[in-house]
Amino acid sequence: MRIVTVASSAGSGNEAASELLGQLDSDAAVVFVFAAVDQDLGAICARMQEHLPDSSVVGCTTMGEVGPAGFTKGAVSALAFGGPVKAAAQILVDLEDFEVRDAGRIVDELGAAIGSPVTPETHVLVTLTDGLSGLEELLVSSLALAAPGVRLVGGSAGDDFRFEATSIACGDQISTKGAVVVLLEPGVPFDVFRAQHYRPTDRRMVVTEADAVGRLVSELDGLPANEVIADALGVSLEELPDVITQRAVLGFGASDTPFLRTAMAVRDDGTLVMGGAVARGAVLTLMEGEGLVERTHEEVHRAITSLPTGAAGLLLFQCGGRQMEAESNGVTAELYEAMVQAPAAGFVTYGEQYGARQVNHTLTGLVLGEWDGG
Repeated sequence: MRIVTVASSAGSGNEAASELLGQLDSDAAVVFVFAAVDQDLGAICARMQEHLPDSSVVGCTTMGEVGPAGFTKGAVSALAFGGPVKAAAQILVDLEDFEVRDAGRIVDELGAAIGSPVTPETHVLVTLTDGLSGLEELLVSSLALAAPGVRLVGGSAGDDFRFEATSIACGDQISTKGAVVVLLEPGVPFDVFRAQHYRPTDRRMVVTEADAVGRLVSELDGLPANEVIADALGVSLEELPDVITQRAVLGFGASDTPFLRTAMAVRDDGTLVMGGAVARGAVLTLMEGEGLVERTHEEVHRAITSLPTGAAGLLLFQCGGRQMEAESNGVTAELYEAMVQAPAAGFVTYGEQYGARQVNHTLTGLVLGEWDGG
């Protein structure tokens, strides 16, 4: 199997597409394109789909790219999977129109397009979603119900922390409110994984006022949310906006490795903007980070070595909070090496999908094994 990772820093969509096409195989089953928000994602994907009519070309905007040029901003990275991989993709133009019952139809149609029944042993789902929709949880939980046991991984599109509009694309279709669902039949050993480097502290808090759909938390323990978080982090209210994305990492769920929620921003009224839904009554635990690089290397290595073959390639979804943490600590080069233990591409996200959940401050990914040509 040929897996190609490429990058472009060309200024226009057509130039970027031409640069990428010059490095890709014409028989790629699927091409993932990750473009900075100021790049013309629609033009890039449409041009590539025109020249690769038998491929599924999908993509989204980012708050940073991962590819053979390392971590970039303002550029484009792409990952192409060739045979024996089979792929089919479907765009949801507006997630607000999505209903739980739609998931079964989507899975059935994607399986029919590939030509085989969807099973946990042979297939994996990849999702690219509007990072400002607040509807990722509905999508992935519905897909999990429609395709029990089928592994799922993905990421929420970004717009470089402008919080204005993110875009996803499928062929010549583009949307600022939708999602793309990709079904892969790898034909080789594969696995999905998540890496996080946080452990619980003793500080817990109860969500006493929240808008779960809008991903807003206004009260914790009956007090203004910004005051409680600032106190928990040991910073002033004035300092909080500068550190919140990197440090306000909260755990939920009853397990040894809780799923994470990141407070992405604080509004002028003290309300926290979360990276995923948080319901009133939820108990959140302040998390403490340790060993970002080491834990990342361990989890990616574990995923690779779980395969009976070597790794042919990695599709990566890196949380923006993790990226900012690495930048502030001066370890971006080390983190890149820990993540990219095989040919890889991906993007820096507004949230990650793993199984039936939307998570934050996490690296999620798909690893495909080598093909023996049989």
